[in-house]
Amino acid sequence: MRTSARHRAKIFCALIAGALMTIGGTAPAPPAFSAPADSVPHIVSSETVHTSVVALDAASSTTRIRYRSTSVRGTPTEMTGTVLLPRSAPPRDGWPLAVWNHMTVGAADSCAPSGGHAGHPELPRMTSGDLIVSHLLDAGFAVVRPDFEGIGGPGPHPYLIGDSLARSAIDMAVAASREDSRIGRDVVVAGHSEGAVAALFAASRPESEWRGLQLRGVAALAPPTQVARMLDAVSAVPVAGPAINELMGLAALIGYGAAAADPDFGQLMLNGGLSPAARRLVPQVEQRCYVGLTGFDSFGGLAPAQLLGPRGSQLKTDLMSILDRNDVAHLRFSPGLPVRVEAGTTDTVSPQPLVSELVQTYRRSGVRVTYNERLIGHAGVATEPGGAEGVARWLIRQV
Repeated sequence: MRTSARHRAKIFCALIAGALMTIGGTAPAPPAFSAPADSVPHIVSSETVHTSVVALDAASSTTRIRYRSTSVRGTPTEMTGTVLLPRSAPPRDGWPLAVWNHMTVGAADSCAPSGGHAGHPELPRMTSGDLIVSHLLDAGFAVVRPDFEGIGGPGPHPYLIGDSLARSAIDMAVAASREDSRIGRDVVVAGHSEGAVAALFAASRPESEWRGLQLRGVAALAPPTQVARMLDAVSAVPVAGPAINELMGLAALIGYGAAAADPDFGQLMLNGGLSPAARRLVPQVEQRCYVGLTGFDSFGGLAPAQLLGPRGSQLKTDLMSILDRNDVAHLRFSPGLPVRVEAGTTDTVSPQPLVSELVQTYRRSGVRVTYNERLIGHAGVATEPGGAEGVARWLIRQV
């Protein structure tokens, strides 16, 4: 039984890798996110955190905050996250600031990394950046860690929607720096997996959106790219099971995220776009975290071919368009901005051939990219000690 499951997983991963190797092409950069003129990000509430999985030893203090921001649909909202301060005294110009963006954890409020605790099923993903963050704190950086829109705050989570992720990251940095005068103007932004998408989109935004903060560099660890083609390649797979269940958990988040950003897509999804079996499971996206969605009593129990309903062809076309518009391959950055990209050669979520192609796309457009590949999987790109130290040291050098 184990051999059969392992064999199916290998077939699935090979299918993904083969499809991704043929992908290419670029498109114009998406327009910059436009927030209402009077929506200045600011902290509306805060509380000190002592839970060891959230309050890192390298920090002198850890504070969970709720801050004012703007939703993906352009309306005022509140978001959550944590602010960690270093143990060193602030220099004359203030502590440099780092924004760390977490990997996929889910979309429910219970998935917020700021509320993490021992035994939480998402703890490995919530804490994948802890080594990097600790190195930054030791080097005298203040660090903010957004939970992202809809995770811990009102509304749904627009999973992998670049505008929303960028807004979460930028507005938390601005709100924290406005609240604490010991935080300086220099900022670096980094993230892992979904957080890498957040970091890259935030780094692509105009300087004016950072409201006086000076972006010095961005590090993207295992950034997902060309997700639309990856999903398309496996959409007709008729079997469920190991490895495929992980994809189905991601597919649930991707569809839910697209609906959060586009209400017409959401209506189509619930009115013929999804199969009855899939539609019945949609409420679980706000009840379970990622690992729960991969369960065989959830989306993980469906085969890709069982997802779509009678209007599934239109739903699929619309989803491919939304995902393509939010692909990091289309981003453009300020001339001279240092960019670092990390890839794992055994990563099946953000496969190395795709990440390498992304780097070449950036370089062809004139971006100064430091690119590093390691013999490691998706999680290890951030958690392996040597790699984590290398990323942190690179970020530190940019300030």
